[in-house]
Amino acid sequence: MSDGPLTSVQLAHVAREYYVNGKSRVEIAEATGLSRFKVGRMIDEAVARGIIRFEITSVPGVDVDLSMGLRQRFGLNQAIAVDVPVDADTEVQSALGTTAAQLIEELVGPDDVLGLTSGRTLNAMARELDHLPCRSVVQLAGVAGPIQESGLEVIRRLAALPNVHGWPIYASLVMSDEQTAQGVLRQPGVRAAVDMFDDVTVAFCAIGSWHPPNSLMMENPALDDSDREALLARGAVAEVASSIVTDSGDIIHDIDSRCVAISEKQLRAIPSRLGVAGGPSKTRAVRAVLNSGLLTGLATDVFTAERLLAG
Repeated sequence: MSDGPLTSVQLAHVAREYYVNGKSRVEIAEATGLSRFKVGRMIDEAVARGIIRFEITSVPGVDVDLSMGLRQRFGLNQAIAVDVPVDADTEVQSALGTTAAQLIEELVGPDDVLGLTSGRTLNAMARELDHLPCRSVVQLAGVAGPIQESGLEVIRRLAALPNVHGWPIYASLVMSDEQTAQGVLRQPGVRAAVDMFDDVTVAFCAIGSWHPPNSLMMENPALDDSDREALLARGAVAEVASSIVTDSGDIIHDIDSRCVAISEKQLRAIPSRLGVAGGPSKTRAVRAVLNSGLLTGLATDVFTAERLLAG
């Protein structure tokens, strides 16, 4: 290739070799008889002349700026802010269920063990899936609310998929007292799931809100009015599995011994922990859980993302 004035064709050739065909500057230099420094200058000139134009395509349905803002603000590994037509809990649950199903493909590999809590959004996710990339799925907390919205239902759906083995928990999330909880934990079926907690590598977690009330855990009949009042007085605003969280991100351990669920310590030991929650009633709860550091990632809606970043 001539070392005289550079033509657009020469610049385009070098640029194509570098950006399209994946050749290194050294390889291009050897093929053209130019120095690698000359090749580098040609690539830069191709950009300056507009011969090379870069186009960044956004992921459909995702606000990239809000997603990156959440990631940076809260120190997350993953953050997704999903477009929804209206700022309403039901719309958000449906949209996030679809998004969570898509994220399963990105975050879960064949050797992973997937852990799931209960929640309406995760049930929406389960209804979207027709396969799992992994073979093992573990229920991380007992039944917290209506059976059709519980972690048990999520596990039932996913364990019915091809080549998937499920570890369900056929027990309530909260028991009336510590002795009852310990007795349940000794039952073989429950014990098998609990013994899998330490093997979980990816967790998808719903977030419950205590203020305002939008929590399956709060609906659990084993929690009476005095329990709820005491926990609210201690500052409870959210929960993940059985970890109850204050606005500042502190964990309240008052009823830990009565719960059949993954512990705070075990949850934090899971390498990838994605929260799936959004909507007007969940914003304060999501912020509290992000403050706690319990999660490494978040899938939420654009309206909730804006409120989180504004607060």
